[in-house]
Amino acid sequence: MPNLFAHLVLYSFPLVVLVLFKRLPRHEAIIWSILGGYLFLPEQTGIDLPLLPELNKTLIPSFTAALMCICLPDAGATPMRRGHASVSNEAVDPSRRRSLVATLCLVVLVALPIAVFVTNRDAVIAGPRFIPGIREYDIFSMVLNTVVMLLPFFLARRYLCSEAAQLALLRALVVFGIVYSILMLIEIRMSPQLNRWIYGFHAHSFAQHIRGGGFRPMVFIEHGLRVGVFMFMAVFAAAILWRHSKDKSGTLQATERRAHRQTGKSRASYLFWCGWLFVVLFFSKNLGALLITLVLLPVLLVLRAKTQLWVAVVLAGVVLLYPSLRQTNLLPVGAVQNLAATINADRASSFNFRLDNEEILLERASLKPFFGWGGWGRSRIYDEFSGRDLSVTDGTWVIAFGESGWVGYLAMFGLLTWPIIALLKRRHSVSLVTSGLAVILAANLFDLIPNSSLTPLTWLFAGTVLGAVELRRQQTTEQKIQPKASRQPRQSTITQREAFVTGRLPSAHRPR
Repeated sequence: MPNLFAHLVLYSFPLVVLVLFKRLPRHEAIIWSILGGYLFLPEQTGIDLPLLPELNKTLIPSFTAALMCICLPDAGATPMRRGHASVSNEAVDPSRRRSLVATLCLVVLVALPIAVFVTNRDAVIAGPRFIPGIREYDIFSMVLNTVVMLLPFFLARRYLCSEAAQLALLRALVVFGIVYSILMLIEIRMSPQLNRWIYGFHAHSFAQHIRGGGFRPMVFIEHGLRVGVFMFMAVFAAAILWRHSKDKSGTLQATERRAHRQTGKSRASYLFWCGWLFVVLFFSKNLGALLITLVLLPVLLVLRAKTQLWVAVVLAGVVLLYPSLRQTNLLPVGAVQNLAATINADRASSFNFRLDNEEILLERASLKPFFGWGGWGRSRIYDEFSGRDLSVTDGTWVIAFGESGWVGYLAMFGLLTWPIIALLKRRHSVSLVTSGLAVILAANLFDLIPNSSLTPLTWLFAGTVLGAVELRRQQTTEQKIQPKASRQPRQSTITQREAFVTGRLPSAHRPR
């Protein structure tokens, strides 16, 4: 159980957000509020109020940041913020063109609980286990939970679409990654104990974090696998910043040079921190996150922005169509099983266990393929006599597919993957920063297949990339409708002899 200090930290965090918005530009305050809340607030702590979402580490940072954006002016626009580059007005222009596909996905996600209610009025009965059907009361609860989940997406789409805000997001990832790497090393040596020492409890099963004769660190996140996801994000962020500083080192403006001197991070230091974070990730015993890093880190370090974007689009397409690919056996599952067996027998056994659970969960989901079974464990498999839960849901994709069916799955993963796909249309003008963010988002989405790693950071990156797409679209539209400057007649400078030969010299000046 969380101790008193855990509750004190959680419920005093709005004061931290207030200070951030008072002292930092708005886009930086949003980034530091959501990242700090996700990484350092206690798990499994909150107040579950009737008719309202639970006040926990997911809701409090995002909701408080949204409230500050409405109530407070941007501190980056005041004279007291000397030395901090503010975001241009175009980055926060509410009139820019919105993506039709993203808007459609949002509408479907918000309206989906009504369809789930209509198709799930019946109860689920398995022996002594009784799960009632979806009630009218549950519609309101599901809609609120969806809005809470999407709050980081809305904030990032609105305020983090400019390249200055994207660079601030990458720098914050590196800073938090460095801090977390120190805490991870403590838990790698001492076992995952920081959450218990500070907040009084273990956030997850301790046995799941004993790996290979050592320990998988958890720090203050729900599971060590999610720590691995955050660490490969930090590794990728350092790599992107190194590429960006390499390309921009000769063309920096004076204000940007001052900003680089203030942060104290040269091009070599970004490369150093990239290597440091990778080493810590290697020792954290997160095999999936390590494999993703080994595959995609060279992409960020070597390839051009357009090629990086193609890689991200391929990964996003696989995630979006994964249930169909899984049901039709088009994926090389056997090859992955053999690869896992060559690496570690225990990992191969775990992978086979996940595949077996996916099979039975897909079979149950096929009974209600359009809108799913709804929440509260209705999509799981139970023993028909004892009522014991027989299923283990690891991947986010299988949870979403079982609870919401094809409609809910395509709406949620369509909203997550569409920013990457839409960015492909503007691939010729995409910077390394934006393409790198698309790769980070695609890597996180790919990790949603084996793991439940859908976090506020996932939605933050999705909103950032979508905002960049919409901002570029608005800029292109404004350039097309901008009236052309009137052409001024070109004045000729010809000699008197040339004018006489061509007959353009006035008669008063002609030789007689």
